[in-house]
Amino acid sequence: MAGSASSQQPDYRLAAAGRESAEDERLGLLEQIYDPVTRGRRSFVQPGWRCLEVGAGRGSMAAWMAEQVGPTGHVVATDIDTRYLSRLDVPNLEVIQHSILDDPPDALGGAGSFDLVCSRLMLFHLKGLQERAIANMVECLRPGGVLFDEDCAWGTAAPVDPAHPRYAGYHQVWRDGDWWTVRGYDKAFGQKLPAIFERCGLEDIRTEASTEVIRGGSPWPTWWIPTLEVINALGGGDEASRREVEVMTAALADPTVWLQREVVHACWGRRPT
Repeated sequence: MAGSASSQQPDYRLAAAGRESAEDERLGLLEQIYDPVTRGRRSFVQPGWRCLEVGAGRGSMAAWMAEQVGPTGHVVATDIDTRYLSRLDVPNLEVIQHSILDDPPDALGGAGSFDLVCSRLMLFHLKGLQERAIANMVECLRPGGVLFDEDCAWGTAAPVDPAHPRYAGYHQVWRDGDWWTVRGYDKAFGQKLPAIFERCGLEDIRTEASTEVIRGGSPWPTWWIPTLEVINALGGGDEASRREVEVMTAALADPTVWLQREVVHACWGRRPT
């Protein structure tokens, strides 16, 4: 185990202090929802590779990559808060407290040393600093190494049936996803990944996107409810915004409501050789 001192940035990660158990549960549900697709998208990982997971959360994908790279490979999992990662006990997995914005690549074992650098649902929370973070991630790649990220257009997540009694109230407070913009977020960030990858010098860029329509009360809205509540609380959470969240969470918990999930954008890019 290794660590580095870095400033705690509340916009980098949903704060867990004081709500560790609830955050652990929320992250566990996130893994249940997102890991199967992410594993398929990272199926190109090869034995012997050196991989970096930025903003690794509880470390489920870092541990999975450690299996893929095998005993001759190595995985580094980072977060600015490693309280969950510290529970992992995997021989070829190293946990480092690190901020991709503030801490140097050398703290991860040297710049230009990774075959794969990846992250998931992390960059969105950096609010205006995503391109800087991606440029720092590119620095960590060896020539020919791959950067991979999954991030979302969160403004797309909403009920789909105008005939349902909860539809109008939800859309009134959701404001076509502009609930995010007044909190400083880019509701369409995920779809901009290929353009940012290109500006950061990557080539052979490819993308894919996915979404689905699901029922209220199923795993995704069950995860989304506390996520909205925590983001709202971190943003100040005045009485008006709390009422807005209550309108949305009532619809999300209702099994008679059909909702479109966020559009997940996956993007791959290669550092030039």
